[in-house]
Amino acid sequence: MWFVKPRNPEEHRYYLLPGQGKSNRRKRRQQLVAALIAGAVFAAGLASLMWVLNEQR
Repeated sequence: MWFVKPRNPEEHRYYLLPGQGKSNRRKRRQQLVAALIAGAVFAAGLASLMWVLNEQR
């Protein structure tokens, strides 16, 4: 134990910046899923509108 340096608790301390916590990741994932669902619904609606307009000819 002569060559072991004393343990410094400050050496392993870290701080989370705003937006790095679990709740922020969960919120961003929910927003991503909601955006993907909204995009799919919008694309399906636009595709069906284009199909209906094309069938009328």
